[in-house]
Amino acid sequence: MKNLYGIFVFGVLAVLFWVEGQSLGVADDVKKDESQKNGIKSPKNEAKWREKMQELYRSLVEITTDTSSEQRFNAPENRSRIEKNAKKLMDRAHDLGQKGVSPDSDPTIQMVAGLFQDETKRAYLALKHGNRAYARGVLNQVGSYCIACHTRNPSGPNFASLPLEPTSKTLSGIEQGRFYAATRQYDRAFDAFLKVVDDSAAPVQRPLEWEQAIRSGLSIAVRVKKDPDQAQSLVERVIGAKKAPFFLRQDAIKWKESIATWREEIPRRALTEEGLYVEAMQLIAQARELQKYPMDHAADVLYLRATAVLHELMQKAPQGRHVQDALFMAGVCYDVLRPLNLDDLHEIYYEACIKKVPHSPTAEVCYRRYEQSTYEGYTGSSGTHIPLEVREKLDHLEKLAQKSELKAAP
Repeated sequence: MKNLYGIFVFGVLAVLFWVEGQSLGVADDVKKDESQKNGIKSPKNEAKWREKMQELYRSLVEITTDTSSEQRFNAPENRSRIEKNAKKLMDRAHDLGQKGVSPDSDPTIQMVAGLFQDETKRAYLALKHGNRAYARGVLNQVGSYCIACHTRNPSGPNFASLPLEPTSKTLSGIEQGRFYAATRQYDRAFDAFLKVVDDSAAPVQRPLEWEQAIRSGLSIAVRVKKDPDQAQSLVERVIGAKKAPFFLRQDAIKWKESIATWREEIPRRALTEEGLYVEAMQLIAQARELQKYPMDHAADVLYLRATAVLHELMQKAPQGRHVQDALFMAGVCYDVLRPLNLDDLHEIYYEACIKKVPHSPTAEVCYRRYEQSTYEGYTGSSGTHIPLEVREKLDHLEKLAQKSELKAAP
């Protein structure tokens, strides 16, 4: 999550929301009816909303420029402008987290927007208290939230070009790929990731970057493009890389098998809530059968396919009878796919699951997963040390998760 590409994709987030905001103003009556059916409310004042998005865009462009170098960020003459823009950013981030803002009814949008709001507030407060290095680091990471949303599935506009392009001559291949992925320029993103994968020196000299390019390219091919041929072209490159780590080549062999099975499936298209639910369950069952241990990545293609179906399910029926199970299954998938997404994305789904159906068997399962992940995150060589505020949150979620009869017991 902590990558330099954030200074470029950070500003793009505003462009995308500005475009989406403008698209709301030209929706026809049919689209409005569908939105109301799915529980989406149009903004009361579209003109005011577009104005806010434009303001956010301007602030982000300036912040992107100011965070591009430590010297520029800390220059006394720039400090007032940076703090002012950070405040504007925090205020607009709050607007993004409100219900009914996005035309996409997938609850993922609001959950990730909540993280975006928390991070921008953290950056602004750090600036106010003089912790500039920390504030700059936070601002450089915010682009990860953009990518987390825009590579879920093909939902949303696919931009061939945008007015904002990275201008740095030192932008690496992986940073280019992430920039294009964040702005829904998927063909350009995939090509950029392939160039990294094809670099014979990368597995040895930049192994982390090389692995990230593989996983990001695979995500685009499987979830966005839904193209087994494109996915296989990438996987075969990994298998043929002589200097690739043994574990990655072994994973790639299993990915290729999953892709071959995918290609042989009878073409079908689940259109109903029930059909999408069954399809997601089947894919996750196949993935678990293929795994030899919980964090085995041999089944990543199946988990990627499952997440695409789950996001479609949550878009189609955000208040449907299977939404709590969809949240739980998304948490399970993203727990395995952690190297691809935000580190704590799986925990967000588990928490949403608990709050969606409190005092239920599903909530209890989600809480167990959430608690286990939290303990793992705060365990190191010196043992497990959970901060007080985290412990208080665990206690709160545990009470929400417990069945009513257990909650009432002395």
